Amino acid sequence: MRKLYFLGMMFLALSCTNTTLDTLKFTKKEFVGKWPFAVNKMEVYCSGYAEIYGKASNGKTYALNGAAKGASHDNPSISKVEEIWLDDPDWDGLKISYGEFISKGLVICGDK
Repeated sequence: MRKLYFLGMMFLALSCTNTTLDTLKFTKKEFVGKWPFAVNKMEVYCSGYAEIYGKASNGKTYALNGAAKGASHDNPSISKVEEIWLDDPDWDGLKISYGEFISKGLVICGDK
């Protein structure tokens, strides 16, 4: 009986989930400004409540903002963006900002 209840709850949860994700596609070649990542492509999407993630051309998904980092801190399928975040060659000790990726991702969240 417990298994049936669990399966029913899983079905309900999955049926309520938005399975079509709006994504924004960025490429290093077409990006205006300094490209902040050590990958050539990034697809940005919104999940949950304003959680911004990026699926990179290396096949990994990264939490980009604080909401995503908090929501996925125990999820081994979400990688830390620091793995691919590049240093800013113009400012010693600083990273290249990827704030534009988050800002545009938040627009997607607002459109849901």
